[in-house]
Amino acid sequence: MRHRVAIWNPASGSAPDEDELKAALGADTELVETSPQDPGAGQAAKAVANGATVVIACGGDGTVRSCLEGLTDSDTSLGIVPLGTGNLLAHNLSITDGMDAANSAGRGDSKRIDLGQINGETFAVMAGSGFDALMIRDASDKVKSRLGTIAYVISGAKNLRTDLVHTTVEVDGKSWFQGRTSMVLVGNFGTITGGIDVFPDAEPDDGLLDVAVMSPTKIREWLTVAWRLFRHKPLPLELARRTHGREILVEHRQPRPYELDGEDRDPTRRLDISVLPDAISIRLPGPTNDEGIS
Repeated sequence: MRHRVAIWNPASGSAPDEDELKAALGADTELVETSPQDPGAGQAAKAVANGATVVIACGGDGTVRSCLEGLTDSDTSLGIVPLGTGNLLAHNLSITDGMDAANSAGRGDSKRIDLGQINGETFAVMAGSGFDALMIRDASDKVKSRLGTIAYVISGAKNLRTDLVHTTVEVDGKSWFQGRTSMVLVGNFGTITGGIDVFPDAEPDDGLLDVAVMSPTKIREWLTVAWRLFRHKPLPLELARRTHGREILVEHRQPRPYELDGEDRDPTRRLDISVLPDAISIRLPGPTNDEGIS
């Protein structure tokens, strides 16, 4: 096996031709495809076992997150060729979308970052329950393929009247919040789809996760939240509260759907969330493959 392995999801929204991708990645990179049975985690773990130094996730957020599962706590670095709709981790790392990233993927400097874990699954950027999970769940693949991230705006508009649910939140073993919420967010990075900085002070290598509870229900309140987030202004305390910690326990009175890095999950009442410090090495883009650097 080569030291560089690219794990490619050919069903990603902007998936290229296989020969085009191989040429862009370079002759020093082995290309393997994901499958419904293995969306990336197993192949990433196999690459680690066979001595790969870099695994390059070529796909959307789901492919990236699955590869993270197979690389956590290893010395193998993750590179990214963003081919999906949201590309959350890539955007937070300032990695260019699409094939422009393939020539230089995984050929730059490495940096270790934290990961988060929610109900036993790993995430890199953000997880949450309530409104954001409904927005992700209801954005159809057909609309995403045609309109990109606008699909989430349309889905979000349909869910603006999300019911408030009584919620308790413990942070590092201490009660932090009790009340009704429309959404609970936990972030390792700060920026979500659309370039909105939900957690402007988040650092992915500080051993902490940022936490926010939000409770808008009226359209006017949602507009206030959106406007202030876009302008990087503090949110009103009656609509949002923030903190940070290492272990977060969220309990809802009624089951709510949740999401991690843009993948929705079935409703549940309880979310056990924790940080995995220094869990993975990210290999940033560097010189293009025609310069002979591996």
